[in-house]
Amino acid sequence: MGEVIHVAFGAERMWEQTHAKTVDGLVSVGALFGDDEPLMRAKAECVTRLLREIVEEAPSLQFNTELPGDLNDEQTDLVRAAVKHAALRGIQAGMTHSIQALMASIYDLCTSKLTARPS
Repeated sequence: MGEVIHVAFGAERMWEQTHAKTVDGLVSVGALFGDDEPLMRAKAECVTRLLREIVEEAPSLQFNTELPGDLNDEQTDLVRAAVKHAALRGIQAGMTHSIQALMASIYDLCTSKLTARPS
């Protein structure tokens, strides 16, 4: 009794898992190429912080568009919802691609692995 248990839910849990995987991966690959563990852990902190900033601090979406004047209120609402949905999907696709591209090169960016490649 009286024991404090810390549990992360939802997004925070996902971030903790991402951080743990990033640390494990960078430490493992770094060890193969002679990189210091403390440095790899610090780089993993930086990577996780950067990813979280990209995802959580994306600017809000604001757009203006002219709609045809002959639409009733229901049609106007439908068009606005469709335009907003399309714009959000485009942002999501762009962010997903950027994060995947970054993570695909993370070992090259954060370890000495890249120096081991033939020129």
